[in-house]
Amino acid sequence: MAVPVVDAEYRNEIERARIELQNLIASNKYSARDLLRLAYACQFSISSAANSDAGITTSTTDAKIKTQAANNDLRTAIENIKVNHPTITYPDLYQLAGVVAVKALGGPIIEFVPGRKDSSISPNEGCLPDGKQGPSDLREVFHRMGLSGDKDIVALSAGLKLAKRAYSKTFGVGGPEFDNSYFVELLKQDSSLLQLLPTDKALLEDTKFRGYVQLYAKDKEAFFRDYIESHKKLSELGLPHSSFFRSTLEKGRSALEKGTSAVKNTPVAQRAVGVAVAAAVVIFSFFYLIHRRRASKHSSHQFQ
Repeated sequence: MAVPVVDAEYRNEIERARIELQNLIASNKYSARDLLRLAYACQFSISSAANSDAGITTSTTDAKIKTQAANNDLRTAIENIKVNHPTITYPDLYQLAGVVAVKALGGPIIEFVPGRKDSSISPNEGCLPDGKQGPSDLREVFHRMGLSGDKDIVALSAGLKLAKRAYSKTFGVGGPEFDNSYFVELLKQDSSLLQLLPTDKALLEDTKFRGYVQLYAKDKEAFFRDYIESHKKLSELGLPHSSFFRSTLEKGRSALEKGTSAVKNTPVAQRAVGVAVAAAVVIFSFFYLIHRRRASKHSSHQFQ
């Protein structure tokens, strides 16, 4: 599927908002790590909602994302940028903040693709991966988001660690920069610089994960190259060309096949109804993902 098309004026608004986000970080009143965490939380909420009891209709980035930013004034600052650029959707603004934050922290430049739609669902930061998860748990969390490669898991783990502030105070007020130091310290298993959680240890205990840890510890450029690719996959979840979008539709097709199979041996009338209902689910899911409703209003409490 094609990348969403936005007009020139929308792209101009994106660039103006980018400058405001850069200035926000440069003011030293707000942490780039908090903005990065906001971007991550928004995308992990997509998967959480899509796999919840609410079903497929919740698989969209939210317009009222909740976060636990260390600086409570961040919510006001982000809202001010949104007010200055009302045509930009909240999820586009959040993901733009993420790529701006990575660059501000010393990380690589990541291409930003706009085109996300607003929604009225309200996920929260609790959707971020739990620090107590082991290798199989990590794979399950990432795989259901369409991030099936171990490379994605290891590369994004560094960003998540930075965003969640899970470092020792040894780094000082500014904290660590975005580089491959996470992997270097992880191999040393030095708790004075790195708060080792089960998820960190999982990257060392699993043979495939450890291979990437060793590679990134030796080669910063390899880490940046892979991180760019993985971050783009994560930030573009929900867009029509994303693997998550395709896998969601595949789930719909699977539901249709199961529904058809289930009614195979039922009376003709009931069989027709069953197939029609299953088909309706797939069709509704498809058009919901493409034509997601814009939120009728955006609460001032969205960052609580």
